[in-house]
Amino acid sequence: MSEGSLRRRRPSSPPPAPMPDDDDMLREILLHLPPLPSSLPRASLVCKRWRRLLSDPRFLRRFRAFHHRNPTLLGFFTDDISGLVFTPTLDPPDHIPSARLSLPQPRDELWSILGCRHGLALLLNRTRHEITVWDPVTGDQRRVNLPLGFSNESPKIVCHGGLLCDDGHAGCHYPKSFKVVLLGSDDVRSHVDRQVLASLYDSQTGVWKDVISTSVRGLLSTARPSILVQNSLYWLVLGNHDNGATLEFDLDRQSLAMIDHPVGARVTPRSSFQILRMEDSGLGLAILSDGSIQLWERKANSDSGARWMLQKTIELHMLLSLSYPLEPLCILGYDEDGHVIFLWTVIGVIMIQLKSMQFRNLFKTKFLYTCYPYSNFYTAVEILELKL
Repeated sequence: MSEGSLRRRRPSSPPPAPMPDDDDMLREILLHLPPLPSSLPRASLVCKRWRRLLSDPRFLRRFRAFHHRNPTLLGFFTDDISGLVFTPTLDPPDHIPSARLSLPQPRDELWSILGCRHGLALLLNRTRHEITVWDPVTGDQRRVNLPLGFSNESPKIVCHGGLLCDDGHAGCHYPKSFKVVLLGSDDVRSHVDRQVLASLYDSQTGVWKDVISTSVRGLLSTARPSILVQNSLYWLVLGNHDNGATLEFDLDRQSLAMIDHPVGARVTPRSSFQILRMEDSGLGLAILSDGSIQLWERKANSDSGARWMLQKTIELHMLLSLSYPLEPLCILGYDEDGHVIFLWTVIGVIMIQLKSMQFRNLFKTKFLYTCYPYSNFYTAVEILELKL
């Protein structure tokens, strides 16, 4: 028997898997571009083929879904007598012109913003007795009449509200289903116990749920929009002689509850408060007093309850190199997606990322009362407007 016949024949290797066509591979690569306003428009300038792929609505849906947990903080809104003014916080080339997302207010109407979430803004029109759910990127609006009794001409005066989308993230433009929680009060005095009423609207059914209520001692802060933590919305309640409290609306149970603020917190008459969503999706609270921010988190204890625990104290004069006197110094707003807090300081409007402690000085201003951070994916409109 020949030597060659003794050799073991190697099994034939399986044929290689078919390679995806060039467009499929390119789509996967482009999917990992950062979700910044300039990323897709600049990439679409490479060639007509890239623009064709990037402007495909199916790719844009995949792109938003891929990045939905990290929507970009585009800027914030402020309520002005002329309307809603958008202030961008991104540097060029991602800087969005203020006029692109601002909304002028009709002269014969009175309305205000109640907050932003999941790429939408919630507006209250006190003249028409309605709310408007507005998509600043597309300009789409959905108007809903206030529930029975919630108007300036009735005992239940609208004092706040909150918005969330059923899909739980930004970037999927209209039509999309959403929920709105509206709060009202039957007394505007701060020194008495008042009834705060709430009603839930579901866009899928198009009706307001039954009104529920709870007793609150203090004032609901109109300068602080709601904060979404897990499946509850929270609003700040300012106390007269104590540390205040937080009002919770449980979306599952459709119930209201009051949560007292930490007793051991350092609070002065000039303190400002901000509800937070902590990194582990827990309820948090920032208290700014005498140039420092205390970060508290509510944690479960062994008694099947929960208590506030101090997590960190930020000395602003050290972080920001502020010199005394520190005033003006107050909290302006908070971006729950990016865990970013906005401050008005003597050196300007500052945004601080509370995990990394990185900060930016945005601009100087003589006065700013509050701001409403806005996060979303700003891509599709710009791509469709490009001309090669």
